[in-house]
Parts: sequence; C-alpha cells; structure tokens
Amino acid sequence: METRWKFFIVEALKSLRGNFATTVAAVVTVLVVMFIAGIGIALGSYVYNYSNKVRDDVTIRAYLKDSASPKQIADIQRTITDTPGVAEGSLQFISKDDAILRLEKQLGKDSELLKLTLGNPLPASFEFKAENPDQTAAVAAAIAGLPGLDPPQPGLPNPDYGAGKADRVLKTAGTITLVLLGMGVVLAIAAVLLIGNTIRLSIFARRREVEVMKLVGATNWFVRLPFMIEGMVCGVAGAVFASILLALSYQTLLADRVESSMTAGGGPTAIAFPLLVLLLILAGLGIGALGSGLTMRRFLQV
Repeated sequence: METRWKFFIVEALKSLRGNFATTVAAVVTVLVVMFIAGIGIALGSYVYNYSNKVRDDVTIRAYLKDSASPKQIADIQRTITDTPGVAEGSLQFISKDDAILRLEKQLGKDSELLKLTLGNPLPASFEFKAENPDQTAAVAAAIAGLPGLDPPQPGLPNPDYGAGKADRVLKTAGTITLVLLGMGVVLAIAAVLLIGNTIRLSIFARRREVEVMKLVGATNWFVRLPFMIEGMVCGVAGAVFASILLALSYQTLLADRVESSMTAGGGPTAIAFPLLVLLLILAGLGIGALGSGLTMRRFLQV
C-alpha cells in the first residue's frame, strides 16, 4: 500500500513539473480565488455577526405621558409583563431623571445641545425586548395605544424599536452576504475549470499511457488518483499562498484597525484567522479534486 501511494504521488509530481506553465497558471488562479474568498469570508462573518448583534440589541421603548398617573404606569407595566413574547427579565423603567442622565453621559455634560434645553424634555419610558427579535413588531403593536402612553406622531412611533434603522441594517447585511456568495461561486467555478484544463493537458500528453493502463485492467480510480492528487496539490498550493497574502494584508494591516474602530466594547468580530486558513485549505483541496475528477471522466472511456 505504501509503495502504491508513493507511485501515485511521484506520478503527480512528475506531471506537475512536465506542465509547469499551466500548473503555475492553475495555482495563481486558485490563489486569487482563495484570497478573494478569504476576504469575503472574513467580511461576511463580520456582517453576519453584526446583523445578529443588531437583532439581539433591538429594544422596544414605550414612552409615557408626563401626566400619566401611577395607576396607568402600573397597568402599562403589568400589560407588558403579561404580553406573550416579551423576554423575561428585560423590562426596565427609565424615569425622566434617568433619561436625562443617560443623554448627558452620551453627549457629555458640556454639550451645546443640553445647554439649549430648558428643564428636562425627555419622557419616562419602559424598555424591554422580545424573546425572538423577529417578533419585535408584533410585541410593540400589542402595547400600542395603552392609556398613559404618549400618542404617536409622524416619524415618532410609540412604542418605538428603531424599525427603520434595524431593517436597513439587516437588509444591507443580507445584500452584502448574497453578493459575496455570488462572487465566491463564480470564482470557484473559474478555478475548477482552470485546474480541469491543467489536468486535461497532462492527460492528453499521457493519453496513450492511460489507454494502455485501462486495457491491461487498471481500475478507473487507479488511473484517476494521480491526476486528482495533481489537482489537489494545485488547490492546496494556491490556498497556502493566499493565506500568506491574507496574513500580510488583511490580518496585519486591516484586522486590528477594523476591530478597534468597529468592534469597540465587545462588538461583533470576524472569523478567527487560523480557522479561516483551515477553511481555505479545505476549499483548495475540494476545488482541486473536483476539477481533476470531472476532467478525468471522458478520458476513462476506453
């Protein structure tokens, strides 16, 4: 068995050397595909994690009238607690004083905007979340119109959960993900075809040898395996070089800046770089095996 595998590997390496120019072209193509795929996976994983964070952070705010009576406030609180779909333990009462203190913390006490305000214009509110972010709109609608709530105004719904912003973020994230997937599929097909062409040239140069092997009883897999190893070597080589480029470009120059500016405070992060490298190498193996395997089918009909 060891001798047979040694034979397969030696034959694959001889073929790679014999078709050096096409081998380099195949490796470079896989390199480009894997490099773009690596950037796409990193960006896609960040977008996916960011969209999940946006969904998880959606908070419903029910603003109270300044004239709301203690009984109305208690009734609103009880209604929210009893509403199906409200996350247990998420309900929080924000008084007018708490609201202005929160705004001061966000803007700074010396903010010009705060200096222009007279008194405390912010209403008290209840803040809570839905168990399932997809049910946020339904939960908010169940609370709307309760006595003691401020009436909604054009552009100022009550309860409010930032539907416009959340929907835009999620829609944009979905669009980016689809574009990245589409680019990945197109590039992967291009890599498979070029590796297939590389293997086809190698097979054509050895077609008589393949015919003789088939005629003396060699199985399809015995003939196919050296060429599949050849394609897998091209795929892995391209993935390894792409990983090196990613380490020099994305990981070194971009990752720290992106994570420091966009993920401060424990925000979403991209995929771990070692896992990304592993995925690229596995993808290179798969592309190489697929490209050579598909090409071999027509030459095995002897």
